[in-house]
Amino acid sequence: MRAVTVSITLVAIIAIAAVVYAGDGFYMKCLAKPCGYESQVTFGGGMLYEQITGYCRKCKKFVSVSWTRENIPAEIKERGKVQPRPEPLGEVWDAQNGKVLTIHACPTCKGPFLEIKKLQDLKYCPACNKPQFAVDDTKPRIAID
Repeated sequence: MRAVTVSITLVAIIAIAAVVYAGDGFYMKCLAKPCGYESQVTFGGGMLYEQITGYCRKCKKFVSVSWTRENIPAEIKERGKVQPRPEPLGEVWDAQNGKVLTIHACPTCKGPFLEIKKLQDLKYCPACNKPQFAVDDTKPRIAID
């Protein structure tokens, strides 16, 4: 009985860790005619890294910046390349909702982008600016660990 309890506990801990640390990738498509813009967008990081995702208007693509999680085991830190969390470019206050938004540097052009925290925040197509940007259900979703 004790072995069963320990097994169930371990499975529960692993499941919780997977939910906390797992990232999700989606294929997105604008349904507005004639736009049809498509892109893959990834939210979250993995077990060993964290990630910020946003859209760079200069590069005209979704970009991400990642860094090593602080709480990874020391032996992994010693073996691998540890990326520190990047410093943001700055912050702005959004008067429409009262939120403070952090501005990050695009890894390609170093221009500014704002973090998109979750899929539900991505409502408008970055190409045509119409509210018809949605998950493309004909393509698979991606789980990142």
